[in-house]
Amino acid sequence: MSESVFEIHDWTLRVDDNMLCRPEREVYLEPRLVNLLRFLASHTGTVFGRDSLINEVWDGAEVTDQVVTQSIFELRKILKDGRNDAADYIVTVPKRGYKLVAPVRPLQVLSVLMVDAQSALAVNSTLSDLSLPAASDEEDGVTRDLTPFPAGPLTRAISNHAREGRSRWKMLSFDIFVVGLLVAIVSLLGYQHASPQIHSMLDPNLLVFRFHSGMEGDNENVRLADGITRTLMGEVAAATPLRVQFGASTLVGGILPGKELSVRVSRQPGGDYLDLEYRNINTNRVLFSHQYQLSRHNVHEMLRTSSQDLLTVLDRPDLLPGMGWPTDDAALMAMMEARYYTNSQDAVALKRGIMLLDQSLVAQPDQPLLLAERYLAGEALVALTGTSEGDQQQEIGTHLASLAQSGDMLLARVWEALSLQAILNGQQQQANSLLAQAATRGRSVLYYILLGKLAELDGRPDMAGDAYSQAFLMEATEQTYLLCQQLGFYSNMETLAPALFNALGHSKVKLF
Repeated sequence: MSESVFEIHDWTLRVDDNMLCRPEREVYLEPRLVNLLRFLASHTGTVFGRDSLINEVWDGAEVTDQVVTQSIFELRKILKDGRNDAADYIVTVPKRGYKLVAPVRPLQVLSVLMVDAQSALAVNSTLSDLSLPAASDEEDGVTRDLTPFPAGPLTRAISNHAREGRSRWKMLSFDIFVVGLLVAIVSLLGYQHASPQIHSMLDPNLLVFRFHSGMEGDNENVRLADGITRTLMGEVAAATPLRVQFGASTLVGGILPGKELSVRVSRQPGGDYLDLEYRNINTNRVLFSHQYQLSRHNVHEMLRTSSQDLLTVLDRPDLLPGMGWPTDDAALMAMMEARYYTNSQDAVALKRGIMLLDQSLVAQPDQPLLLAERYLAGEALVALTGTSEGDQQQEIGTHLASLAQSGDMLLARVWEALSLQAILNGQQQQANSLLAQAATRGRSVLYYILLGKLAELDGRPDMAGDAYSQAFLMEATEQTYLLCQQLGFYSNMETLAPALFNALGHSKVKLF
C-alpha cells in the first residue's frame, strides 16, 4: 500500500509532512515513528514481532529490540494524547508482537493544480461558446470592430455594458468601489491577525508529574509506583529550579505546565514495569523515555537509577540521588508504598500507611526520613479525621528532634516535620528557621502549607492565602485543601483565600 495519508480512528497521518493531526491538534513525529505507524496502518490487524518490524521498518539495520519497544511506547503515548478514555490503538499480543487495532482508512490525495487546470479549461470552453459574435454597424457608413476584451468574466461583463452605452466614468466608479472594498477587508484581517486572543500559556519552568496505572489500585506495584513518583518530584524540586506539580487533576485554562513527566506502571509477560517519559510540551518533543522492571527485590537500585537518569536529562548529572533514604530495601519499599495511603483523607487509608511506616521503623528505628514521614502521617490523621495517637506521636517527634541535632544532610521532609512540631509547641521563631532549612532542599506542598500557617501566626493573612493557593496548585486535591484548613490549627479559608474557597465549596471539589 503506497498511500501517504491515513485516517487512523480520530487521527489523520500525513506521511509526507511527518504530521499526525486531529481537530485542533497537530503533532510532529520523528521519521522513525512515522515509518512505523505507516507500516502498521498499511497492515492493520496483523501481528508483527520485533524482528519483523526491524526488517520491514528499519530495513534490517542494526537496531535493538529496546528501540522497537520504545518506539511502540512513544506511539501509544502520542495517540492516546493524555486522554484516559481514548480507545486502544496499538496492542501487545503476548509472545507474538504488536498490532494496530484502530480502524484505518487510506485517503486519496488529489492534486490541486490538476483540478484547477481542468476547471479553467471547462470555464474557457464555456465562455468561448457564449462570446458575442463580431458585428458591423454600417449605419452612417461606419464599421465598428467588436473584438472581445481579453479579460475575466467580471470585466468582460463591464465592457459589454460599456458597449451598450454605459459611460466610462461609471465604470471607473465601480472599479474604485471594488478596490476600496478589498483594501478594507485586507486591513481588517491584518488587524485581527495582529491582535490574537490568548486563552492559556505554557510555563517552561513548571514540570507536571502524571501518574498512570493500567492495573488495580490494590496492586502492590501500583502503590509502589505512586510513591516513586512523589520521590522523583522531591528529587527534582531539590536539584533544579523547576517548579513541580502532581498532576492528579487538570486545571483548565490559565498557566499550564511547559514540561511533563509521565510515570506509567504496566503488566507485561516478563513482569511489571515502570515507564518514564519526559516531554517538553512547549516543543512537543519527547526528550527521555525509559523502562524499568519493578520488583520488591530491586527497589533501591531502580529508584536510584531512575532518579539519576531524570536528573541527567534535566542537566544535573553531577548530583547523586538517594542521600538520606532508608538503606534497607524492605524499609524503603514500605515507605514508598505508605505514601500511596498517606496522600488520602480516608481514615482507613491513613492508618494503613501509618502501619507500613511502623513496619519500616522496625528495620531502621533511627532513620530520620522514616521518622519524619511517620510523624507527618500522624498529624495528617489528626487534622483530617480528628483521631489522635497521643503519647506515641509525641515520642516520635521528640526522637526525630534529637536525631536532627547531629544530622548533616537531612532531606526537606525532615525539616518540614520539625517545623510543624515547633508550630504545635508554640515555638514560632524556631519553626520559621526550620522551614527556611527545608526551602534550601526543595519546596513541596507541605512547605507551602506550613508557610501559610506561619504567615497567619505573624498576622499576614495575604501571604497566608497566597501560600495556601500555591500548595493547592502544586497538588490540586481535596486533601491538600483540607490540610491547608485544618493542619495544626483551623484556618478560615473563606477569608484567607476566598477564590480557592469559592471554587471548592465546603470540602467538596468542584473544579474538575
